[in-house]
Amino acid sequence: MKKLFTILFVLAVVAASAFAAPKEIVFMDSQSGANFQQWWQTIALPAAEDFLGVKIKYVVGSDAEIIERMKAWKAGQGDITVLFPKSTALFIKTSQVQLENLTTAKVPNMAKIDPVLQTSTEGVPVANKGAAYWFSTYALIYDSNYVKNPPKSWQEFYDRRAEWKGHIGFIRPDAKSSGGWRQPFAFLNAFTDFSKKFDPNAADFQAAWARLKDFYTYCQLPLAAEPTNAFENFNAGDTWITVYAMDYSLWSARQGTMPPTTKAMFLDPGIDAGGQAYLVVPANIPEENKQIAYKLINYLLSDDQQSRLVSTMWQYNSTMINDKVPGIVWEQIPKIEVAKKAAIPPERVNADAIAYIKKNAVNIIPK
Repeated sequence: MKKLFTILFVLAVVAASAFAAPKEIVFMDSQSGANFQQWWQTIALPAAEDFLGVKIKYVVGSDAEIIERMKAWKAGQGDITVLFPKSTALFIKTSQVQLENLTTAKVPNMAKIDPVLQTSTEGVPVANKGAAYWFSTYALIYDSNYVKNPPKSWQEFYDRRAEWKGHIGFIRPDAKSSGGWRQPFAFLNAFTDFSKKFDPNAADFQAAWARLKDFYTYCQLPLAAEPTNAFENFNAGDTWITVYAMDYSLWSARQGTMPPTTKAMFLDPGIDAGGQAYLVVPANIPEENKQIAYKLINYLLSDDQQSRLVSTMWQYNSTMINDKVPGIVWEQIPKIEVAKKAAIPPERVNADAIAYIKKNAVNIIPK
């Protein structure tokens, strides 16, 4: 009996140690710009470390590099616990990498996420492969020192393009920033119906494409290589108006890298949502790391953290807790209901059209 007890005790210890919580995990980020890299390193992850009692190593990478890294993993040996991808759609579509299914059983606070955000990303079904962390939106960004009467719609922006000729700050379509394709996608959406099966030879799309080509000639040339170049042009007084991420633009104005007179508003009939940002868990990682991953994501979706996100970073929370957000926030940015109404609806976020823009828009920019 004593021998049997000893064996059972040893087996219990072995089983417990097999799933012992790791002392350190890796949070890999290929999504964030300078503003959110600062957020993760100085606010969100230090708070999570205290809450979870585990060290979180913050690492920045690129989607392409991470995918190649994940392809080489053997089952249970992956070293990235939580991933914050630039393009969750790309990871979902890449058959050689596997992501965990995230459910409310694993991450209870996912029940608070707006269901619309869990539907699709870049036209690709999310299928529980990620948990929406924020709702990012593009907006018309303008320097009110130069633009006194901003356009209220894409049609008006196009019709009045001559007023701002040489001062419209679009980004090159082949930029690393997703703004390079999001800007033309939002523009084209105003002039063609992306809810239909995409046909690049369709007459309405070709007409919209011709408008885009023409619109590029009214932009500041050469087009900005990356957003940082566009911001530099704003600070120099050369760029007056653009369409870009609202949170980053307003944060940059606060940091002094955009003019203090920078303002934001939405355009009708739609501004690109900027793509919801998702937290995902790779499948080929140790089981004990998965358990920590679920707890970390659940913490980041907590009411406190989501409220702090929008209050600090002007980035819309993914969870439906707006009644818990300080009222002063809505004095700085439009309420999330306004942003969602202005966003291009999911059924018009056409993955084939996006792929076409990524490949071909560079061919129509002025040389």
